[in-house]
Amino acid sequence: MPAKTDIEQLRAREERMVAEVWNEGDMDVLEELTHEDYVGHWFSMEGGDTDRDGLRMFIEETRKGFSDFHMDIEFMVAEDDMITVGFTTTGTHDGEFMGIPPTDVNPGETPGIMVHRVEDGKVVEGWATWDALGMMQSLGLVPEQFRITDFLETGVTMARQGIMRRTADDD
Repeated sequence: MPAKTDIEQLRAREERMVAEVWNEGDMDVLEELTHEDYVGHWFSMEGGDTDRDGLRMFIEETRKGFSDFHMDIEFMVAEDDMITVGFTTTGTHDGEFMGIPPTDVNPGETPGIMVHRVEDGKVVEGWATWDALGMMQSLGLVPEQFRITDFLETGVTMARQGIMRRTADDD
């Protein structure tokens, strides 16, 4: 049997990341597939880049907030040491997620894209984005159609309900 090409290895690694880490919650596989010095350039509750521990915490928080969380790969494009994965996620918001109390709503499919750079068989750098606004609208937290005043009013309401909290670090 011929050896897998680098591109085939990238694709297989991403399939494992989605199936075993995101869908099954196996954090040992996360440790195996990501470098200890991993840097994630995506939304972090603390702001700025995140490390492998931050990625682990985000995945765990996502799986707690959506106990039936599931990610499907829609497409993969790989070249050299980079792979891009288009995905959709589903799950019922039945636990706290990013400070938002459970709504018991399944927002339907939420699309997103993640990009990973791999060195020596491990993910060293990642970028990701997803339709967080669409998800918030589907959960009923943000109106489907709104003006800036509606958006600000929603923010004030969420703050009063303790959903959005200002901390001393925000000053």
